[in-house]
Amino acid sequence: MEKFIKHYVGEPITLELLGKTELSGTLVDWGADVLVLFKQDEFFYIPFFHIREIELLSNKEASTLAQPDAIPTLAVTEMLSLEKILLAAKGTFVEIDVTAAQPLHGHITNTLDDYIVFSSPIYQTMLIPFQHIKRLTPYPAASRPYRFNSSISPLASTAKPFATTFDNQLEDMIGTFATCNIGDKKSISGKLLHKEDHFISLLTVKEKQIHVNIHHIKTITCT
Repeated sequence: MEKFIKHYVGEPITLELLGKTELSGTLVDWGADVLVLFKQDEFFYIPFFHIREIELLSNKEASTLAQPDAIPTLAVTEMLSLEKILLAAKGTFVEIDVTAAQPLHGHITNTLDDYIVFSSPIYQTMLIPFQHIKRLTPYPAASRPYRFNSSISPLASTAKPFATTFDNQLEDMIGTFATCNIGDKKSISGKLLHKEDHFISLLTVKEKQIHVNIHHIKTITCT
């Protein structure tokens, strides 16, 4: 736990994140492995793992930032952690940054030991390991994503049993069709043939076998 961070609560800061991106805002809370940043009516939940640097903004830079007039969207009564935030976000429409290319939008329907089940209106059911979640931003409860008249309901992935770990879930998916790293510059689709210690093997439409390092799977679809 980084003790210096508590002195920055209520202060305007800028974060340099992995991937050479920056995000500025007011630090409103922090926990064991995550902090909460407020900017332009949005609360950003950012794991420490993806933060390269933290720096206080100058008075001139800070003058453009609005101060929060509400508590963070997700109510967590105990010490904050990424896992508790993901549990609190279940059923809430959220934006999640996983790849550098584009964020994902949808609902968290399950939180397991080291990954979440994510229901996307565009990509349907996806699995996302904790370690690849760079940022989570909840939508307000009254928002209407895509301007639908009613709230977008998550898919029926809550009724489906999932393995407690990402590794075991990949084993359960052998023989099914999957797409790895949707939204990234290079996604890979195919039939999941088998899984070894560190790799899964996918058979593409042209029957070419590709071996994908499990530790670099940011998202994978689940049929």
